[in-house]
Amino acid sequence: MSTLTLQPELTAQLESIAVERSVMPDELLATAVRTYLRQVEREKIAAEAAAFRALHEKLVRQYLGQYVAIHNGAVIDHDEEFQALHARVRRRYGRQAVLVRRVEAESERTLVFRSPRLEPSWI
Repeated sequence: MSTLTLQPELTAQLESIAVERSVMPDELLATAVRTYLRQVEREKIAAEAAAFRALHEKLVRQYLGQYVAIHNGAVIDHDEEFQALHARVRRRYGRQAVLVRRVEAESERTLVFRSPRLEPSWI
């Protein structure tokens, strides 16, 4: 395990906020880092989704009906079975963000949500 060192001004700011919120500085730091890493992961998946859309025409010709795994803007694997593909991707890339998506004729699915109709209880 490595030791990381914060700049003195960041340490002071972290300790000040920790006191205000009645938490330990290491808990606050861990929460901040987790939040940042989730954001980085969301940005990576958004970039992979953009690559999926850009590659869609080619993907339809090669992989229609199959699942593809996209990492760093390129197809790294494909399979007809989601679970098999997902397991291989996890073995190879661990917890790195990799988009796994089924190739359909349309690049985007349209989801329609019907809102419930509320009626008075006395009816």
